[in-house]
Amino acid sequence: MVSLILFATFTFVVSCGDMNEIQREYADREERVYLGKVDSIKSIPGFGRSKITWYIGTDPKIEQTIIYWNQREDSIVKDFVRHSPGVQKDSIIIENLPEGSTLFEFRNVNSRGESSLFSSAAVTSWGNDFALGLPGRRLTSTLFDYENSEFSLKFSPAVKGDSVVYTQILYTNNTGSEKEIIIDRQTNDVLLDGFTDGLEFKFRNVFFLPQGLDTVYGLYEAVKSPTAVFESGRKMTFAGNPGSRYSEYSSTSFYEWNPEGDLILYELNGEGFFVQVEIYPGLVSRGTYRDFFFYDDDKFIGINKSNQVFMFQIVNNELVFVKNTPTSSNYFGSGFTQPLFVPAKGFFFAVDAAGVMKTYFANNNATWGSPNGATVSTGVTYSPITLFGYDHFLGVDSEGHLLDFPISTIGTIKATNVIGSGWKRFVNLIAVGTKLIAIDSNGDFYEFDFDVTGKYWIVDNPA
Repeated sequence: MVSLILFATFTFVVSCGDMNEIQREYADREERVYLGKVDSIKSIPGFGRSKITWYIGTDPKIEQTIIYWNQREDSIVKDFVRHSPGVQKDSIIIENLPEGSTLFEFRNVNSRGESSLFSSAAVTSWGNDFALGLPGRRLTSTLFDYENSEFSLKFSPAVKGDSVVYTQILYTNNTGSEKEIIIDRQTNDVLLDGFTDGLEFKFRNVFFLPQGLDTVYGLYEAVKSPTAVFESGRKMTFAGNPGSRYSEYSSTSFYEWNPEGDLILYELNGEGFFVQVEIYPGLVSRGTYRDFFFYDDDKFIGINKSNQVFMFQIVNNELVFVKNTPTSSNYFGSGFTQPLFVPAKGFFFAVDAAGVMKTYFANNNATWGSPNGATVSTGVTYSPITLFGYDHFLGVDSEGHLLDFPISTIGTIKATNVIGSGWKRFVNLIAVGTKLIAIDSNGDFYEFDFDVTGKYWIVDNPA
């Protein structure tokens, strides 16, 4: 018991001795004085830069604020000049910042070596990726007038909240003069004069966001007028019929449904000519059906004179119904009164007498997909019309211009472009792979190795 008491007493004496040493060590040190720290940091983003604001408290000893970023590899010193004894706002604009968010640290200092604790804040700077993501105006139509050297453009309307200030166009005309056109928010149509084939213009949207520091300039998009091609087409030795219905089967073959109701398959041979490879005499009655075309996956679609839609396939040289799956009925649609149908991949267009064009998604088991019957365009009064490459709708207007309408995978029209003139003499167009076949009023067939982009097809009368 005595030993235990002596041990405890000894331990207490040693502990008291250690505590005294610690107290003596800190007593010998000067008291650390911290300056008031930066408070309420905010930033306003700019393009490649940012404006940063903060508040300095009432501490009269603060002389400078040091701002660090890039893991304190970069810094800038901002002198602080006090104008009043109270809380005071300060700011700086920092240039050459990377796009996105950057962590900044702030520390107040003075000439006596005193400093504050660090304050920090994330600061945003805009760049090209940000500009690309802003909702701007799109170029929706280009109409090239080769004869008058004019390029008509149509832009999508500006919408509330898009921050577009104006759209800028730059080009050099055919006399070498540089032109700049500023399109305000209220203007959608613009005419570029002195614009011959093969010239280029570029445009960009210019934005100002209320929460930002700078005007933001979108990246330029370059658009080139098509190069004029004078082409009459190669006359084909082809026993076709202007009254036949033609539909593409593959990139090298197509079907003809002739006035006698025969279904004939043609294929491109090694010499570059289309030759007959199959015939099904009287397979599809013209007395029953008013339209019939190849659709997809060895399936055909027919519209009868009661405006019902059927799906077929050929089995053992006979036309067999593909029955609607849950109802097992022969037809799977009714009320299709439209006079014009244009087949695509996985859907077809239907155009009514008023020029309203809708898309219909037909599955290969004679059922319907979705969305169905959506209107994709109005004023479709072109004749003839066809689908080229399944992604470009071609039509000839009343003046003989060949129009191109690029379409999306769900059949919506994305733009309108005039890509040719002199096409009024043709009464039918057939697209097969990269070839466009045009039929004139005399029943003659002409073949074009066709390019839907980059060329303006001026069709001369054949010699």
